[in-house]
Amino acid sequence: MSFWSEAMSRDVQTISIVCPAYQEEEVLPLFHRELTAVLRQVEESYDTEVLYVDDGSRDRTLSVIRELASQDRRVRFLSFSRNFGHQAALTAGLEHARGDAVIMMDSDLQHPPALIPELLRKWQEGYDVVLTIRQDDPDLGLFKRWSSKWFYRLMSWFSDTEIRMSAADYRLMSRRALDRLLELHETHRFLRGLVAWLGFPSAEVSFQPVSRRAGVSKYTFRRMANFAFDGLISFSKAPLRLTLLLGLGAVGLSFLFAFWAVVRFLFAPGTSALGPALLMFSVYSMGGCVLCGLGVVGEYVGRIYDQVKGRPHYVVKETSWDERIRFEGRHLQIGQGPHHKDSEHQHFAA
Repeated sequence: MSFWSEAMSRDVQTISIVCPAYQEEEVLPLFHRELTAVLRQVEESYDTEVLYVDDGSRDRTLSVIRELASQDRRVRFLSFSRNFGHQAALTAGLEHARGDAVIMMDSDLQHPPALIPELLRKWQEGYDVVLTIRQDDPDLGLFKRWSSKWFYRLMSWFSDTEIRMSAADYRLMSRRALDRLLELHETHRFLRGLVAWLGFPSAEVSFQPVSRRAGVSKYTFRRMANFAFDGLISFSKAPLRLTLLLGLGAVGLSFLFAFWAVVRFLFAPGTSALGPALLMFSVYSMGGCVLCGLGVVGEYVGRIYDQVKGRPHYVVKETSWDERIRFEGRHLQIGQGPHHKDSEHQHFAA
């Protein structure tokens, strides 16, 4: 009898821990050691599974995960054909998680596993979503602290969806909330916004960020900028409205310039003319407004194009249940994993 079949036969609640990993060969053994130590504290009340998602790592991350899976029967994994990004890795883990509640957390130890019992207590109190909130990190750089603050401030101004400032991707979701989340098939995924948009009852748990034990951060400035841009575009039409306001402002300035030119011609015809300079200014201003507007509209149209293409969020090259996936059907290999049908849960039983 497999681990999953045994859990079902005992009719206990199962907790899935989804852990994306990208180039984390150094820290993964340390993370798994701490995670399993915490899971031992709750194993009397819950069955647990740990689902690692290798996001196309080029180092030995996948080999380390394979070794962990061979040593710990709770470990399952899937590996991408290339790097598809953190949000895609989380999505893959959520689609293949089988628990009654799912906890998603990074595998670099900056999301402390020690919070898991508290997250579970909040879930048992009736909350479908339990968020973790970062406290001030003294080691965080000034630019990153400033940019994060202003990103959430902009989101609060421009978006109808309230996204909690300093909320991390370390969270618990009930099966009910997760099933609704997986019905949202947006190509450009901003999970913090999508979870908030669902509107399920939520609680918060604060934590103090810690420094990495090993390895370096893979979240470059470019990745952070793309992540912030996805959030702003996905949950707000404000950029489109701002371009409209910018265009109206340019038109207003042109009328003011025309009025000034008429007054100058009538009352001071002999003074030196600033007309050519102001004309050039107005031409460049209008041209800039037009190009900005086209750029913003093009960004939204491009996202519509990406959505219409319907490509999967990720492509799987290997899983710990490869043989069964090949037998059950190829659709599981292209980013549409089983997530909420009870009958499909049986496919993974040995």
